[in-house]
Amino acid sequence: MIKVENAIYIKAKMERVFSVVSDFEAWPQFVPMYKEVKVVERKDSKMVIERKGDVGGREVFWRSEVELIPPDLIRSRQVIGPIPDMEIEWRFEEVEEGTEVRVLHLFNSKTPFIHSP
Repeated sequence: MIKVENAIYIKAKMERVFSVVSDFEAWPQFVPMYKEVKVVERKDSKMVIERKGDVGGREVFWRSEVELIPPDLIRSRQVIGPIPDMEIEWRFEEVEEGTEVRVLHLFNSKTPFIHSP
């Protein structure tokens, strides 16, 4: 199992950061690789989202199951895409100057990657 974790500090209140990150259909406005994001199913705090984008000059499609656990956690699992069964956790924590966001990716080491040409 491979584990990749990144963190960022954002000078904004945690509730605002959580709201922006969980507005998946707005991602193409600030994540250049995503061309389209749609919520295709929604029930309570769970949803299925589909994304189309460009990775290394190739068009890619992702489908993920997502669970929102406000105010501090988003969990997802990629069910279709370049890294099937990858699990992702977004953790939000209030800090003195705003919000710390930690994103954890867990996936099988035998999973194929898309490399740019």
